[in-house]
Amino acid sequence: MVLSVRRWHAIWMLLAVPSVLGAQSPFQAITGIVRDTAGAPLGGAEVLLGQHRATTSPSGAFRVDSLRPGQYAITIRLVGYRPVHSKVVVVASEPTEMEYFMVAAPYLLAPIVVESRRTGIYGAVGDTGYKAAVGARVQVVGPMGGEALTDSMGRFAFPEADHGLYMVRVTYPGYSERRFSVELKRGEGRELGVLLTRATEIRSAVEEGALDDLGHRLAGSLARERMTTKDLERHGSGGLCDIAQIRSEVGRGSGATTTLILNGATVYWEFDVGSLCSWRADEVELVEFGEDACKDVTQTIVGILNASGPPLGKQIVCSGRARKAPRSFVGGGVGVMHSTGGSYVIIWEKR
Repeated sequence: MVLSVRRWHAIWMLLAVPSVLGAQSPFQAITGIVRDTAGAPLGGAEVLLGQHRATTSPSGAFRVDSLRPGQYAITIRLVGYRPVHSKVVVVASEPTEMEYFMVAAPYLLAPIVVESRRTGIYGAVGDTGYKAAVGARVQVVGPMGGEALTDSMGRFAFPEADHGLYMVRVTYPGYSERRFSVELKRGEGRELGVLLTRATEIRSAVEEGALDDLGHRLAGSLARERMTTKDLERHGSGGLCDIAQIRSEVGRGSGATTTLILNGATVYWEFDVGSLCSWRADEVELVEFGEDACKDVTQTIVGILNASGPPLGKQIVCSGRARKAPRSFVGGGVGVMHSTGGSYVIIWEKR
């Protein structure tokens, strides 16, 4: 059978187009292994990558397909282990291969809270065997906060703490860090019983500065710019991306992005707002958010943002003086952030 030149050309196009499209496929995959700190594979772990989900096999392996090249937030959860929150870059040339290690989570007992006529924040710190933690460091950041070491009975007191929101952080060598929020009404007192579990942790110096900054913001920023544990409780195990108050501040619609700052120290640039569902409301102690990072957060956060390497080499340059930006809390006439900061979310995880 003899075919015309035109018909041969049409057949060639039909055969050639699929291979060309395949070579230029805009999608790729990420594969990985999840292990514990001893190197043993962890099966049944939930893997969330943007809007995609997967579960690790008994050998700890997972695969997520149909990903466009770019940066993604990845979250891995497994009962008995601390969630893993990290960043991964998917490239167009080949599948991305990763390996993740999960740390066993210490059993965090909720602090015992007792209201009394005594004012301020006070209480005792011990371990799960009810032995006093002598010399534990207690930081209370907020309107009238401070820092102290527990006495020979493991007790501490901050009588000057009055109405407002506070973040209490307890650290003790060889034990897991505890961090939780306390909200006081005027003239109210709160007694805390904090139990620590043994753990080996490396604490970041950057987080220390971030906690100080948080204290400044709690002392003066508006309540509508944050959600406390009490606010988050009604959302149960729902994702942060579904909370209307947060979405109204940081972006709506498909493809909206923001700057995510985790525990005041780890920065996720151009973070997909929909991926905030990687964090459940019951995993979070405090959420701060706003439409303009330059107007709302402090100079230490600016340094963290810039040190983390903004996309395309950009730097957040914020101008003005503290007296012109009362919510920035940067004193001494030091330059503060300007409108180039963009929207942001700061997540403080429960510890």
